[in-house]
Parts: sequence; structure tokens; C-alpha cells
Amino acid sequence: MAATASGMQAGTWTQGASFYMSPASVALLMLNLMDGLFTLLFLQLGVAEELNPVMRAAYEHSPLLFMFSKLLIVNAGLCLLCLHRKLKASRFAIRAGAVVYAIIVVYHLAFLAHLVSHWPFGA
Repeated sequence: MAATASGMQAGTWTQGASFYMSPASVALLMLNLMDGLFTLLFLQLGVAEELNPVMRAAYEHSPLLFMFSKLLIVNAGLCLLCLHRKLKASRFAIRAGAVVYAIIVVYHLAFLAHLVSHWPFGA
């Protein structure tokens, strides 16, 4: 006999799910895009290296694959969180992700300012 959850019907977990993009979700997407573009810039200039082994492999294969993968991974996760935004944990994860990406983008901006102040290299 197969184990079943009493009262659970097919599709119950998706009832009430709809898609909505909160301001934090939009911020997360924009900040993720900025992170990808800054990372790509720094990799292309040879002033940084990708520490994530999966993303490093994608970049070594193709910079386009790197950007596509980066955006796809975050967008897919965000879609799931948005579909289940009624859960407090989902709303918290979206906001936390936006905060983390905001910190990363500030770091990128500081690194860019450092690069500009020391440009050209070796001169």
C-alpha cells in the first residue's frame, strides 16, 4: 500500500498560486543583471577571477553562456518564490536576495572606482 497524505489532493500545493513581481523581486532581477555585467567586465579585463566553479566553467566555455546561466538560475528561483509569495519564507527569501545583491553591487562599484583611480595599469 502506498503512503498517502490524508486530505491531500493532486494540485493542492499550487492552489492560490499566481504570479506577481514585488518591488523587491524587480530589484533582485536588476541587481542580479548588474552583478553579471560587472563580473563579466572584470573577467574580460583580467582583473578578477570567477570563484564559483560552475560559473567559471560556463565563462571559460563562453561569456554568453556565463550571462545566460547566471540570469537563468536566479530568474528560475525567483519565479518559484514569486509563485509562492504567500509563504512568509518566500517573501523573506526575495527580500534577503535583493539585499545580498545590493551589497554585491556596492562592492562592484567600489572595485570599479578603485580600478578607475589606478588606470592605466602599469603606468
